[in-house]
Amino acid sequence: MKKIVSVVVVTLVLLLVVAPWGIGRVAEKRINAGLDRVTVEAPYLKIVDRKWTGGWFRSEQEVTFEVFGDMFRSLEALENAKETQAPPIEADIVEPIEEEAPPAKLAEGTKAEKAAALKAAEEAAAAEAARVAEEEAAAATAEPAAPTEPPKPVRFTVRNEILHGPVLWSSGFGIARVNTKLVLDEEIRKKIAEFFGTEEPVHLTSRVGFLGGGSTRFWGEGRKIKLKEDSGSIAYDDFRLDVGYSSKFDEVDYDGKWPRLVFDDPEINSSMLVEGMTLVGETERTRGDLYDGDVRFAIDKVSITDPDKAVTSIEGIHYIVGTKTQDDFVSVSAKLGSGKVANKALKEIKLDLDEVHYDFTVRRLHAETLQKFITAVKDIYTKPMGTPEELQVNFIEPLKEHGLAILSHDPEFAIDRLGIVTPEGEGVIKGVIRLKGITAEDFGENASLALLGKIEADMTFEVPQKLLEKLPNGATGAGLAVDQGFAKREGEKLVSHIVYKNMKVTVNGKEVPIPGLGGGPEPQPLPEG
Repeated sequence: MKKIVSVVVVTLVLLLVVAPWGIGRVAEKRINAGLDRVTVEAPYLKIVDRKWTGGWFRSEQEVTFEVFGDMFRSLEALENAKETQAPPIEADIVEPIEEEAPPAKLAEGTKAEKAAALKAAEEAAAAEAARVAEEEAAAATAEPAAPTEPPKPVRFTVRNEILHGPVLWSSGFGIARVNTKLVLDEEIRKKIAEFFGTEEPVHLTSRVGFLGGGSTRFWGEGRKIKLKEDSGSIAYDDFRLDVGYSSKFDEVDYDGKWPRLVFDDPEINSSMLVEGMTLVGETERTRGDLYDGDVRFAIDKVSITDPDKAVTSIEGIHYIVGTKTQDDFVSVSAKLGSGKVANKALKEIKLDLDEVHYDFTVRRLHAETLQKFITAVKDIYTKPMGTPEELQVNFIEPLKEHGLAILSHDPEFAIDRLGIVTPEGEGVIKGVIRLKGITAEDFGENASLALLGKIEADMTFEVPQKLLEKLPNGATGAGLAVDQGFAKREGEKLVSHIVYKNMKVTVNGKEVPIPGLGGGPEPQPLPEG
């Protein structure tokens, strides 16, 4: 029994006392590797200095980052190159010399005319001399214009306070727990504390896992902030955002929550309440910088009260971005919408708005070409562009090349669902716009006309008759649309099917003219009177 107790004690001593020292050395390598990985994923960030102060149970690190450093230095070099270029040689301006009139001609004028002309010439010369002298005097006394300074790189420093594993207390187990803080001067920290009531309104804590991955939490305590310029205030609950990631950021997930945010201004008797904000998502790398997955931001309800006590409320707000790779093509979708919307204006026309949808998808983005385009964009931050030639080779030409290659794969812009849902039914627009067979030649002299010939569109509009009757002049407008052939009745709905192809437009199968391009029947002359 005593041997078992001794083994347990020795194990605990090794685990809690000896292990942290060795794990601290591992933590240093892993944290530095993670920082290097961040600069690879975000090349506009550059580490210009880092210092590590090791300890047995705890260590400290200071890292100084530079933002857009190489790009700003390239812009500065480009500006200096322009200034050092020799000015263009201007051709001498030779004033035309008025030829003297031959004696015979002079003799034709009277003495009075000659004297008047001579006096006018002398006055003009004196006025010109006075103007030149005034300009020279003004130039001599004027202060030289300050040269335009190119933007300078921004630098900031963070301090990492590292607790060595394997036991990370409230953070569980792992290689290390890292508390990150911005290094700010005293004046800025005072201003932050004066506004928020604390020098650190947002905390940043990371956990370095045993198997190479980890997690980072952004969080803060709820506060009520009194605005000094007026009687308004901002109040919010505790918030957090957890980001988990694998060792090489091949998998990333998000989980965030902010229960309540309130803006209140008693002076104008208005306020805004935001309830139930969440951010969740999972993404997985497919190749290079391309990820498949979904990220969803949502708000349970927004309520806005205006000075007249009228309330506008929007429920179920959501913004969902999804990416999917299939058969070497990437689709990117965005869904923006809400649930029930209520306000004074809708109530006056007796319109119950149950849902709002703005859903779009960009399809047929060639994955390999899209990755090349992203790589070209990332290279902008690292490649030299100090001369016009470097700017052309390292920036303009790659974007032009890969951008054109993306268009050559016939991308599509789909309107999946653009509309509203009411008790009377759903009014919706659906369709797709395609780019077909675009080549470099289409961007020549007649680019507009050439591109119009490569666009295809197929759109359908549907709206219930009862919903139109709720809108001001809706029934009258619907009748005119049907009479003119722009819509047709299908049961209780009005439908309009519009197709654009080969520079021709048809509406419900009937060709209509395009201003400037023709097509369709010739317009009939209006009756007299």
